[in-house]
Amino acid sequence: MDLLDLLFLVLIIIHLVVSPYTKVEESFNLHAIHDLLIHGRDLQAYDHFEFPGVVPRTFIGALAVALLTKPFQVLAPLPSKFALQYICRGILGVINWASIVSFRRTISNVFGKSTALWFAMLQYTQFHIIYYASRTLPNTFAFPLTMLATSFYISGKPARTIAVLAFTTIVFRAELLILTAAIGAFSLLRGQLRLSSIIFAGSIGGILGIFASGLVDSYFWDFPLVPEFYGFYFNAIKGQSANWGTEPWHTYFSLHLPKMLLNPVTIPLIFVGGFAELRRVGMLLVPYAAFVGIYSLQPHKEWRFIVYVVPVFVLASAIGATWISNRMRKNVIFLAATIAVVASVAATLMISAGMLAVSSTNYPGGHAVAALHEGLDALANAKAAVGDDVGNVTVHFDVPTCMSGATLFTFERDDIVYDRTENSEELKSMLGEIGVLVTFEKRPANVFGRDQDWVEIGSVKGLWGVVPPWRQYGLRFWEMGGWWNNVVQLQERVFIFARRGL
Repeated sequence: MDLLDLLFLVLIIIHLVVSPYTKVEESFNLHAIHDLLIHGRDLQAYDHFEFPGVVPRTFIGALAVALLTKPFQVLAPLPSKFALQYICRGILGVINWASIVSFRRTISNVFGKSTALWFAMLQYTQFHIIYYASRTLPNTFAFPLTMLATSFYISGKPARTIAVLAFTTIVFRAELLILTAAIGAFSLLRGQLRLSSIIFAGSIGGILGIFASGLVDSYFWDFPLVPEFYGFYFNAIKGQSANWGTEPWHTYFSLHLPKMLLNPVTIPLIFVGGFAELRRVGMLLVPYAAFVGIYSLQPHKEWRFIVYVVPVFVLASAIGATWISNRMRKNVIFLAATIAVVASVAATLMISAGMLAVSSTNYPGGHAVAALHEGLDALANAKAAVGDDVGNVTVHFDVPTCMSGATLFTFERDDIVYDRTENSEELKSMLGEIGVLVTFEKRPANVFGRDQDWVEIGSVKGLWGVVPPWRQYGLRFWEMGGWWNNVVQLQERVFIFARRGL
């Protein structure tokens, strides 16, 4: 580990602190961690029984992070329950950080220190892995194991690669079956493994995964299951993932991979690396590119489904950067190219900082909970001034608010009953109980009741869109005063209403 690795960890923590709230895709694991820490063995109080989601998810990742978080909860006086969300996300970030640092160490052993240095410069400045390293996505829990498997792969240990990927497939992400098969087939064609060895390695990993997931998840879900089997059947066999949107077959290659690689020289450097060391770069890219290509047949696409291949593509570009930098003293063209790559690293870091600033505005539900607490404190102070008392208040949060940052960790006040009822008929029956609404609707009547029954006590702005400066100013960059307000479009997203007379 060196200074670059430490700076990488600092960047992950900075991204966590600047953008502490989460989205709905992260909620299952985050709420599972919450329940493990707060409710312990009282399974009936766990959130997943009331909000199970579309398909079951594994508790294994959440359990591991909760166990590492527990000492902080027990030994340290925390300022609030929300502090636990920082800590558990920070622990996950450190786990993913350590997996990439370990992968970089393997790169140094296999490809040399220069390639490992270029890998760090190219990878540590790119936004997506830094930003999402601490986010409780299922893919993020799978990521450190895929890094371990890839370390085995580039070290010439394909059997271990297949065993780790098979385990990860069963426990965390079923789509990794494609990567497991691709590496197995490529290792077979190259003569690295026999078919019997591939089957044996895959069986060992798969059986261990079934045993681990079946044992842990059957306990927490209260019936026998391996959750990823449900997810695979729902998404791949029934094709229900298309309900969340579809994209053209080429989207991973034409949009998501370039977006995640971010640095504009990364892809050209991959071609340079292929020119310089075709055999080694081919060994790297063929199975991982095959995984992306085969998975492109699935109509629903998200960048996070293929995030595991990003460090491999960056490694291929680092090989290209090494080939160029090794020749910079021989030719002025290579010197200029090396300087351009270094400049691109600095530019990418600046772009990543801008993306962090923009992304932090996209969690209005989380900011709304903080605004709610401030608003209720102000209301309580006003009531106390005239000898009155607010008392306990039931606050209803609508679905979009809960999907954009309002988590169980943010629900930390004992004087508030936090309601997340989704059923409209059940909600109507609670009309007299609700004292405050936190909603994306501008009119409370769209939730329930009449507009005149409610008074707005606050609102929260959130990201509405980003307008590139060149569309507004063209080449007139000197006119970009107040660029943040012009480029980053913020609008009121969440509204807080209190019942009149509260």
